[in-house]
Amino acid sequence: MSTSICSVLTESPAQPTIFYPALGVSETWYKDGPDALDALTALLGQARAHLILELQQPLTTSECAALTGIASSTASHHLSVLRHADLVRSRREGVRVLHTRTPLGEALAEIQ
Repeated sequence: MSTSICSVLTESPAQPTIFYPALGVSETWYKDGPDALDALTALLGQARAHLILELQQPLTTSECAALTGIASSTASHHLSVLRHADLVRSRREGVRVLHTRTPLGEALAEIQ
């Protein structure tokens, strides 16, 4: 059990006020730990983490594969899994399929 320090203000003309520390607020909210790739790799696996981070702009499946160093078929599989998890959106544009991050995917890419 931890002790909290409270303060009370009762002097005029101020309204009587009690000050106390908010629970859960501390420097532990800031973490000086792994970068986004390390954190996402632990969560999603290496290939999917790379895909989420590389999708800073709309990319085709072939572009995703080339940037992450995996086969197009493997990239397609991982993009499908990410799409089902609502982390990536895919849209057909002619013969190409372009992939982009969803807002949830954007939030994951921002992990620090």
